[in-house]
Amino acid sequence: MLRYLSWISTTLLGLMFLVSAFAKAWDAEAFADMLLQYGPAWFSIGAPIIIAIEAVLGTALLLRVKPRRSALAADLFLLTVSAIFAYGVLAKGIQDCGCFGALSRLYTAKPWMTFVRNALFGLVSLPAILDAPDGKDKYLNSKTVAAMGVAVIACFICGLSMRASFELPKWKAVKTENRTKTMEKLQALYPFEGDSVYIVYLFSFSCAHCQNSFANVQQYQQFKAADKVLGIAIEDEEAQARFERIYQPEIEIRTIPQNEMASITGQLPVCLLIRGDSIRHVETGFVTSPGIFLK
Repeated sequence: MLRYLSWISTTLLGLMFLVSAFAKAWDAEAFADMLLQYGPAWFSIGAPIIIAIEAVLGTALLLRVKPRRSALAADLFLLTVSAIFAYGVLAKGIQDCGCFGALSRLYTAKPWMTFVRNALFGLVSLPAILDAPDGKDKYLNSKTVAAMGVAVIACFICGLSMRASFELPKWKAVKTENRTKTMEKLQALYPFEGDSVYIVYLFSFSCAHCQNSFANVQQYQQFKAADKVLGIAIEDEEAQARFERIYQPEIEIRTIPQNEMASITGQLPVCLLIRGDSIRHVETGFVTSPGIFLK
């Protein structure tokens, strides 16, 4: 029975670590930006390191590479990141752990929920730890190579997303098939007038990447680059209060439920240029300052 539970334990933990690793790798720059909230600029170097560790742990657990030791290593990692996040919450006022990278932007979790989740994963690891000691495995070398290979793939994706973020973002046309549906949903939230120009910023109050772009969004209002600059965020009263205290928004912000935001976009932040009654352009992941367009 314990061996059966051990298999379930390593499978669940392995999947959790792999999802976490590749979700972060998909937008590594956002995760690196989040790490900057903890201290000096060099903290961002930890992004690819953490992603690689999670990828190795996830694969090792799934393939049961020394399952007892892998489960212990997973618990040690969870304990370490939980301690770091606790410091961030208490000393820096950080609310979003960024544990699941880009996926974290579409749901809002209170800090205590993060600690409870990590504790539950620790409990899930117990069957693997209490199972019989790791025995000999004739496929150990092959499994180890596979784990390293997955880590390399995760780091490669991480490198691509980091590199893309350093390129100057450009406004690009929204695909026609998405434009109409998205506009219909936005019109249910705000009465857009046909002869006006709007900039709409879709974001989360607890998303580090969203916060980094907010100053640029406000500049569009300060420079009068549009008739109206509107923010639409995932509702979260506690995170909103902290956000407003720190950033003192000058634009109107409306909040919507998480599932409603997910029906509009699968990525945050998103900045839309709306002219008349249609979306003309979109910018994702980072919002360009209007200052670069000034002569």
